Amino acid sequence: MTAAARISQADMDRAVKAAAKADRARVVLRLAKGEIEIIIGESAESDDERNDFDED
Repeated sequence: MTAAARISQADMDRAVKAAAKADRARVVLRLAKGEIEIIIGESAESDDERNDFDED
């Protein structure tokens, strides 16, 4: 059985650069699982919904 691939700094850089080309994007790095997820597009939530993290 082979070992799982590891995420390198170059992989992270490529993911961020690819996401930067989109108008709206989010990069999720799951280092323990060895996954990089790039979510491109609008949020499923509307702008009218309250987000507790936005409060200052």
